[in-house]
Amino acid sequence: MNQERTKPKHKGFASFLLPNRPPNKVGVLVNRTQSAKEPNLKNLTHSEANSPTHISKRPLSFSMRNGTLKKSNDFLEPPLTALKRENSLSESYLLDEDQCNSYVEKPLEKYGSHESVLKEAVSSLHKIPTAKARARNFLHGRIGANSLLGPPELDRLCSNREITIFVGTWNMNGHSAPKELNDFVLPIGMKHVPDILSFGTQESCSERLEWEISLQETIGPSHILFHSTSLGTLHLCIFIRRDLIWYVSIPEDASLSVRPGSAFRTKGAVATSFMVFGTSFLFVTAHLTAHQEKVKERVSDVKRIVNSLDLPRVLPCKNKSKDVTQNFDYVFWSGDLNFRLATPRSKVLEWLSNTSFPLPPHLPHGYMHHDQLCTVLADGAAFRGFSEAKITFPPTYKYDPGTQNFDSSSKQRTPAYTDRILYKQKNSRRLSGAFEHPPLQCLIYDSVQSITTSDHKPVWGVFRVHLRPGLDTIPLAAGMFNREVYLEGLKRRAETLSKSKEASAVCSIQ
Repeated sequence: MNQERTKPKHKGFASFLLPNRPPNKVGVLVNRTQSAKEPNLKNLTHSEANSPTHISKRPLSFSMRNGTLKKSNDFLEPPLTALKRENSLSESYLLDEDQCNSYVEKPLEKYGSHESVLKEAVSSLHKIPTAKARARNFLHGRIGANSLLGPPELDRLCSNREITIFVGTWNMNGHSAPKELNDFVLPIGMKHVPDILSFGTQESCSERLEWEISLQETIGPSHILFHSTSLGTLHLCIFIRRDLIWYVSIPEDASLSVRPGSAFRTKGAVATSFMVFGTSFLFVTAHLTAHQEKVKERVSDVKRIVNSLDLPRVLPCKNKSKDVTQNFDYVFWSGDLNFRLATPRSKVLEWLSNTSFPLPPHLPHGYMHHDQLCTVLADGAAFRGFSEAKITFPPTYKYDPGTQNFDSSSKQRTPAYTDRILYKQKNSRRLSGAFEHPPLQCLIYDSVQSITTSDHKPVWGVFRVHLRPGLDTIPLAAGMFNREVYLEGLKRRAETLSKSKEASAVCSIQ
């Protein structure tokens, strides 16, 4: 009998690859001593039944023991020695050289389970312990360890808890925007693209969708159009980084016309509010009453706007005030505010002809002590609690369209700083007397002299703000954004790039 058992048998090619191996099963790795395999032992020989081989109840796959990999024709050849059945994710031979060496250096039993393979070779996501998942948080709205808007998530996304915000304002004078918007949207003085970009326009062009697509095309795929709103010729749109899309609340907007009886609503304000994590923001763009002498009317416009905009409506707010600017952590108010310089035109022009810009920060800033808005801010007649960065650029109004010359019409308007950006922070103090959050910082405040399509120059500023964790009860936007604008903007970027490559190819041939 022993001789018969040791008698060599005819072996096919498969028997050389898998000597003395029973058919594979689908499932998990089990030992032969487990009861799950007992029904199959009756078909095995004595030596096979007592072998320490593990049978994988998974689809057939291989791994190597004490072998080496050889690369040939871009494929890795497995050795023909000592093959062992393993998890299907460990069998890939289409790996790079470093991956292969790491697999060979370690005992391959480590890769026997599905989870270990994912951990070592496939997934970069951190593992969530089941014990922590079972420790449920039944306190509704609490900032828990696993909160989507909680401290760990905020620190993971933004370790310093700070983001930058771009605020731009421009009275377009009813004209279409120029094809090139880089000087306004991505100015040279701005080192990095801010995380949130706000664009407020007055006397906007009629093609609002075209304007939004042009902004998207200029900014690029890193940001999306989160929300836009308009009233008459006023328009406001907010772009945010795609990284922030899951941490932003639903947007809310409101508007007010200070000339309700007029056919064209050119004067008033539009506003948009939302939260990023637990920090609330309000963006306002306004167009106030014109003319040099109507300071009181402009102050009245501001008071009506502040007390009429009903925000927030759904977003959480403690002790909601009638003054809308008191209900948010950060407020940015921009627009054609129409405040003028209380100085004769001849003196202003003389000063401009003898001055080079930007103004040095240590010198007196021209005729700003005659500026009507500076007087209003100092007196507290309007915009209480608001600040403005130091102005170092030339007046933004009024120019002859298409030129860099100030108004040469019969009206001979005095150059003025009508286009402004104001900001406000609600920052409570702790018991120690220190502020709860770092102060809001204006990093840059400038105008765009290169754009000449309007009688106004665009004005922009970049600010640094501090974020705090949020509650799970905050209504999230759930990734909402304007997909139509995003796709069309990227399409035009691709077309522009293609034309640029074709032009460079023609130049090189010539």
